[in-house]
Amino acid sequence: MITTVIFDMGNVLIDFRWEALFHEMGLEGERFRRMAEATVLDPVWNEFDRGIWTDEMMQDAFIKNAPELEKEIRQMMTDYFPGLLRKFDYTDEWMDSLKAKGYKLYILSNFSGKAFRDCAGELDYVSKADGAVISYRVNMIKPDPGIYRYLLDTYNINPAEAVFIDDNADNIAAAGKFGINTILFTDKESADRELIRLGVK
Repeated sequence: MITTVIFDMGNVLIDFRWEALFHEMGLEGERFRRMAEATVLDPVWNEFDRGIWTDEMMQDAFIKNAPELEKEIRQMMTDYFPGLLRKFDYTDEWMDSLKAKGYKLYILSNFSGKAFRDCAGELDYVSKADGAVISYRVNMIKPDPGIYRYLLDTYNINPAEAVFIDDNADNIAAAGKFGINTILFTDKESADRELIRLGVK
């Protein structure tokens, strides 16, 4: 029986809208591609989420990747960063509905401290959860096994009674190794169908 629902955040509960943001900055074509490859698509972004590097170190790394876009990278990290995330319209209702039915809710997400600070207005739903493990706070990121073990141990979660919803197949596979039921998220409607299949009404 499922008693616990564990949510990823980015692209599940909140829109990681970097493409729209770059268009809002006036980046198109080759400049758009270079900006993406230098920042959100570069493996260094994982270090942002891991919480080891400072914001300044991250910015310097992005600029090193694309020095010709230094001005735009600095603008992204200051003026535009608060627009990087937008809560989905369904997020609050989804969590409220599950809570009202008696399910325990937790969050397990790769997230930077800067995103948590700069986009705080879009993250009010986090307070609805019974607990949250956010990567920058524990200096671990999915799919590192340690972050799953940390979540299970910290909140005394029985993996057989839990389901984890994430949009990343590697993260789902890692959770499955701990015996956690999983749903690979593509959209809310299909996730709801999978929850019903697992007995979550």
